[in-house]
Amino acid sequence: MDLTPADPALGPVRVLLEEHLARDTSSWSAGSQGAVVRFARTAGEAVQRGPNSVVTARGGLRVVLPDDVMAVAYETPSARDPLRWHHSVAFCVPDAAARRAGRNALTELGVDTEALRPQDLTGVLFDLGLGTPTTDVLVRTADPEALAVLRAAEGRDVLADDLLATVTARAPHVIAVTAAGRMEVITPGGGAGVRLRPSRLREAPRAAPQVPIPDGWTSVLRLHPANPASEPDGRPIAFDLERHAAFQGLLAEHGDPVLGVLAADVGDAVRALRGPDTMTLPDDPAARAVAAVTLRRLAFIDGTSGTLAAWRGHYGPTPELADPDEE
Repeated sequence: MDLTPADPALGPVRVLLEEHLARDTSSWSAGSQGAVVRFARTAGEAVQRGPNSVVTARGGLRVVLPDDVMAVAYETPSARDPLRWHHSVAFCVPDAAARRAGRNALTELGVDTEALRPQDLTGVLFDLGLGTPTTDVLVRTADPEALAVLRAAEGRDVLADDLLATVTARAPHVIAVTAAGRMEVITPGGGAGVRLRPSRLREAPRAAPQVPIPDGWTSVLRLHPANPASEPDGRPIAFDLERHAAFQGLLAEHGDPVLGVLAADVGDAVRALRGPDTMTLPDDPAARAVAAVTLRRLAFIDGTSGTLAAWRGHYGPTPELADPDEE
């Protein structure tokens, strides 16, 4: 019997990570309510690859996964397009391990010795002080005028003093640091960007009940594999069966098996022309989100029908089921 310890780099979660870092059709997001940073590549874009990292002229990602990381695959309906949905794999760590600095004031952190690109190593980092408990959102600049503005505002609450727009305009390099590493956005575009919603940043942190992450765990990085019905920037595309099959494989390996059975039961009922009154579905948000996605997907795969229309009318999506990264 071979008792040699398994190579951690060959574990299924790390293999999944490396596989999708190599794909320009996969995108990534980090952050929490009110502050989401997203990185995506465009087809044929020049890229530098390293161990657990990918870098382009518009930003990049360096992932350092803890040993106790868990991957959770899930689907959620789009709130913007009633025909489409999102799918993701959340890399999760125990709640305590997910905590970051959580500063509430603009704070200079010094020269960015961890920058992904050599030309950014002379830039100076500032924590925006957004108070997000599991993501430190930073800005970086080497411009003397921008540094003077930022240093003059150090110690202030950028939200209370309405400085957020001024600060991010002066230092457009945005970095998200989590327990899974760092993501940088240098030039937004092609699906990459930063979404800050000040009105939500100071709300009490809350979990997204439509996302089936177990209690005691926190998502610190999300992978968004190629979607069968849309591109990372939301543009609709003709349904791609290969992309669909690929994510169903991830759901089988990393998804909630109970939700998988529910999706299969809904699909079987619609295909057997049984109406929504013939089944009683769980009323929790995760189950309703899966039902909504299943019904949208059936419209692409099987086409519309009176039975499908009845189901969609009965289990129509509501805003609280939307993907948290879409808010």
